[in-house]
Amino acid sequence: MGSAYPAFAAELVAHRAVYELELSRSQSSADLAGLRGRMVLEWAGSSCEGYTLTQRLVTEISDSDGGRMVRDLRMSSWESGDGDEFVFEMKRYVNNVLDETISGSVERSDGTAIVHYTSPADGELALPSSVVFPSEFVRDVIDAAESGKTLVTAEVFEGAETDKYFQVSVFTGRSSVAETDLAKLSGDGKLLAGEASWPVQVSYFLPNDLQGVPDYQVSYRLFSNGVSSNMKLDYGDVVIDGRLTELTYLSSDPC
Repeated sequence: MGSAYPAFAAELVAHRAVYELELSRSQSSADLAGLRGRMVLEWAGSSCEGYTLTQRLVTEISDSDGGRMVRDLRMSSWESGDGDEFVFEMKRYVNNVLDETISGSVERSDGTAIVHYTSPADGELALPSSVVFPSEFVRDVIDAAESGKTLVTAEVFEGAETDKYFQVSVFTGRSSVAETDLAKLSGDGKLLAGEASWPVQVSYFLPNDLQGVPDYQVSYRLFSNGVSSNMKLDYGDVVIDGRLTELTYLSSDPC
């Protein structure tokens, strides 16, 4: 295991979360007149059967010339309970036409972690032996926040891009009352009221980037059960706000 904290100590709840997306700001270089969309994230599993994460992000983008484009990103992954196996698939559609597929698996053994790609072509990528995958990463951040640590660093692989992993820095603020109006959330949102939460900023850096400028940043409020709200996606020239509008807790089989 590559994490710096006790593996999978945090207890994540199986859930489905819906976020409404809208443009916060953009630079002129982005040639972006408007953006709106929705992201649906579903997490389920246990340390016995492994953890499944599915995500769909659909955005409608308009430019200054009146052009319109719909982007549809679909991701799914499975992560073993011990963090040593990871299976992933990403499909990217543009205007309902499949534009890109990335899929493969990772196996960690004997101090090595190797990605075996099956799409877009067969290939391999060596990862740092300390690399972590999405579910373990979230648990590590929660463990650190609960112990009062304000900085977490990690190498993270999510499978969304070919031949790439990220060096990640996470800054966590003090636990406080959530800013989200929980009463207005559809579904089980009101149940978040009893959960501890922290403001979190995650910066994703390309390995060996000497400029020290993140490729992109994500900030959100992270609850102790793994639910996130008050999301902001910062890609440099474009910043997108993600508002949690619906939360559903899912049933899961205990070990």
